[in-house]
Amino acid sequence: MSYQSLKKVILIVFVFFFSFLSRIHSQTTQEEYNYLTKGYKIQVESGLDVKKGYTIKDLGNWGLNSGSESRSCEFKALIRQGQTTPCAVLLIYKRTDIAEGIKHYICIPSPDAPEYIWNQTLDFVNQNINGGVNISMNKTIVWSLMKFSASLSSKY
Repeated sequence: MSYQSLKKVILIVFVFFFSFLSRIHSQTTQEEYNYLTKGYKIQVESGLDVKKGYTIKDLGNWGLNSGSESRSCEFKALIRQGQTTPCAVLLIYKRTDIAEGIKHYICIPSPDAPEYIWNQTLDFVNQNINGGVNISMNKTIVWSLMKFSASLSSKY
């Protein structure tokens, strides 16, 4: 698959994924963005409790093997206390075939989050996925987003 084709597939998958996110009613804040992209990792590695005032709900985990490489994406909802819908979704990308495999914590903000928060996610994606250099990461994220979207559509 060419890089241009892969970019088109990523765009299509994100459109379907955002149809799920449109059910989110709470704007993602900068504090929540920082928690999901930095604080959550520290919390898990240190065995700490979830950030006060929030719960984390597992939404699914999908993997993809390519040759000898194994990668996965895990999705988690960040839910404010007293609410039932997520204010953001955490996508945890992992390379699982090697002991110290890379992990990326990507915040998918609410559709109505401020543009500067969405730009932070876009900047991260452009820095880490752009240029076709990390084709396995691209394929895994697209695969996982498709599986995640399909799992949501089967509930409605």
